[in-house]
Amino acid sequence: MSFITSDTKIVVATIAAGASVAAALLSAFISWITARSSRIAAKQLEEQKARLSKELAAENANLAQIAAERNARRDYEYDARKRLYEVIEPLLFQLYEALEEAHYRVRSLARTSRDNQLVDWLHSKGYYLNSTVYKVIGPAVFLRLMQRQMTFVDMRVDETIRIRYQLLKLYSRSFTDDFDIAEIDPQLHYDPNNEQWGELKSKDSAAYMRQGLVLGDLENICDALIVVDADHRARVKTFGEFEAYLVDSPNDESMQEILTLFTGFSPVGRPVLARLLVAQAVMAQLILSTYGQETAVKDLPKLLESIVNAQTAKQALAWQKGKVCGDLPIALAYWKKRLNWLQAGDSWIETDV
Repeated sequence: MSFITSDTKIVVATIAAGASVAAALLSAFISWITARSSRIAAKQLEEQKARLSKELAAENANLAQIAAERNARRDYEYDARKRLYEVIEPLLFQLYEALEEAHYRVRSLARTSRDNQLVDWLHSKGYYLNSTVYKVIGPAVFLRLMQRQMTFVDMRVDETIRIRYQLLKLYSRSFTDDFDIAEIDPQLHYDPNNEQWGELKSKDSAAYMRQGLVLGDLENICDALIVVDADHRARVKTFGEFEAYLVDSPNDESMQEILTLFTGFSPVGRPVLARLLVAQAVMAQLILSTYGQETAVKDLPKLLESIVNAQTAKQALAWQKGKVCGDLPIALAYWKKRLNWLQAGDSWIETDV
């Protein structure tokens, strides 16, 4: 006997049909979701590919720019080094000899002083006075020549040459540092700007006679010692040309200043100048030491102390017989301060480093 009615069959059939429709809808929905997810994934993949492609292109462009800049820098440095060596190296070769001459002339002055003949040798214009001025000012003239070439060269591409240039600049400017040198302990009474200096210097030349140069006179003197040859190349005048200039230009006030500075010089009558000369002899030797080795700024203080503390210097630069050079500690203090300026980098003048 069957208890399933027709209505029950209809319900079952309806439920079965609904389940089929639901299954079909679910399948369609899953297919739609899957397709949508695939499209989204594909789109994201394309976007990621596009982004990566763009980043790769940017990185390639950046690398190309870096390479181009590196090549340009390499080419610039090569050309800059070439110009530097062509223009400055010949001057540095001549400077070496000028520094030796300046150093040994101060030794000559000290030796002559120990023999008590210095005032006589420098009493009037003549060979010893003229050659002393020529040799002591010589390195500063080479600085002036280099400065004329600064438009055409870049000294930053060679550290050792840059250091020599900076040290040479310090040597040159020392001619104008008479007041600074006088103030180093033990301080000297030095008052050449006194309104009555003309009268007072005859009684106390050590205090009232100017024992340095103003910058304008220094530059004029250096310019007067430069000559331009027929091939338009500037060079330092020979000593013969310098002596001829003194004869032909007796009214050159700047040149007369430096001649007066050394005429009748003695370490007792002009102690500030004596200190200055010893300091210059030390600096000349310091610059010369850079020719035998690659030198960094950090090496300079140690080199300076070794020069000042050498027994040879203490004896050779002594102004009085039987005594060591008392001006060497002055030179050490003076140059240590200025070497500290170099530690500050390019803007090295008057810093507290």
